[in-house]
Amino acid sequence: MPNRQRELKGLTSEIKINRCYGCGVILQSDNPMDVGYISKDRLNLEDQLCERCYKLRHYGEVKQNSPSFGESYIKLLSDVNKKDALIVYVMDAFTIEGSILKDIHPYLQKNTIVVLNKKDILPRDFPEDKLVAKIRQVLKQDNVNPLDILLISSAKNINMDEFMSKLETLRKGKDVYFVGANNVGKSSIINKILKNYKNKTDKLITTSKYPGTTLGIIGIPLDNVSYMFDTPGIFNPKSVISQMEKEILKYIIPRVQINPRNYQLDDQNSLIFGGIARFDYVSKNQKEKGKCGYTIYMSNDIDIERTKLSKADNTLVSIILQNKTHPIAKSIKEVKDLEKHEYILPVVESGTINITITGLGSIMTQGKGQAIAVYAPKNVEVKIEHIDYRA
Repeated sequence: MPNRQRELKGLTSEIKINRCYGCGVILQSDNPMDVGYISKDRLNLEDQLCERCYKLRHYGEVKQNSPSFGESYIKLLSDVNKKDALIVYVMDAFTIEGSILKDIHPYLQKNTIVVLNKKDILPRDFPEDKLVAKIRQVLKQDNVNPLDILLISSAKNINMDEFMSKLETLRKGKDVYFVGANNVGKSSIINKILKNYKNKTDKLITTSKYPGTTLGIIGIPLDNVSYMFDTPGIFNPKSVISQMEKEILKYIIPRVQINPRNYQLDDQNSLIFGGIARFDYVSKNQKEKGKCGYTIYMSNDIDIERTKLSKADNTLVSIILQNKTHPIAKSIKEVKDLEKHEYILPVVESGTINITITGLGSIMTQGKGQAIAVYAPKNVEVKIEHIDYRA
């Protein structure tokens, strides 16, 4: 299987399965009470959301049979552990905070490999070794000690040979299960595997409900006795990606390498990100003089408007009404549709303060005791973290 560019036998080169773009569940139009339901009149539309995700995004409703992490995933992972299969925990290398799913960590106590996908979009000179160390530390706090952590890009075919070699060695002839949050690229990794590597069986791709659960999974044969399984992406309500409609995700999810954008701001200045988020530099520490630098790490496709804080509310409304910048969300009409988070940043002698809007990106600055405010879509997590890569 590690030989690249070999002809596939018994498999198509790409998985042709309809999944909900919101949560990754396999879509079906037969049973309205079952997970993954979509009405037949919407099944062929580009905007393919299951009923659950559609109601969540447009009406704020969440059904109890949500495909989020719950009993179905607990049963699945418990069974995976019993048969000693290999778990591939996929994360988005750029939006790590939206990829970490602490609920599944108790079920990743052994035979787990972590894959950080989308290496190609990380900014130039990004300290990748520090990122891997950070992930290992976060997982260790939950008693998860992965067999390995790899940075790859399925889109650019970066480190895929190394990944496949590790996969073949660590699975020891057993099944492989890919798990992770929605939109981290699990299915794209599997599609790349199908295009690059030859399997040794005539078995066909299968789709089925996992026994005793509502989860729809895709099984791809690796050989005559083992499969790799693509499971639905776990819905993370704390991420911007889970809150926004499909047509604007192309602006939010980076497609090419991130170009950091630098701003020197006076206090009482604001930055507006498209029409979906805002950052306010409210006031400086009384001991500080001059401007403060802020570096924005977000998709290059997100437009940023700089304005005075006193004009920020009206500017946001104007941006949304004119609909000339990206992204603009249907659910956000004015500042009251966003949730305000206020902070006094700590004073630090080294390193930087990382202000993260989960799923959207981050704002890096020096910690000088300044007052800031972040406006993000409701329920989206905003985090403040001190990072010192010299430590």
